[in-house]
Amino acid sequence: MARYNHLPVFQRSYDLNLEIYRTTHNFPREYKYSLGQKLKEISNELLDWIVVTNSQKDKIPYFSKMKMQIERLRIQIRVAYDLKIIKSQRLEFLNRIIEEISMQVGGWENWAKENKEI
Repeated sequence: MARYNHLPVFQRSYDLNLEIYRTTHNFPREYKYSLGQKLKEISNELLDWIVVTNSQKDKIPYFSKMKMQIERLRIQIRVAYDLKIIKSQRLEFLNRIIEEISMQVGGWENWAKENKEI
């Protein structure tokens, strides 16, 4: 199995995962087991896709999966903000991390396309 712990995108996504858990811990009970659980699942799935992608010889088909998870996170975090579950500072903080991850995934995808064996 390919190593993944050294990947900056994995490290940053792991940080985001921890922040999602910290954030949802304080959700009202009404949302903790619906929206909160969904955020945790999406964040965990993103980590899974990073591990899977890193272990593949042809990584290109997997980048769309990671990008989808990133977009799903953005939407659900925005829902939490619009429902006034999280404050604007938390929204900005999480969105900054997500944007970093998105840029890293894009860079990784570009690298994979440039280095694809023909």
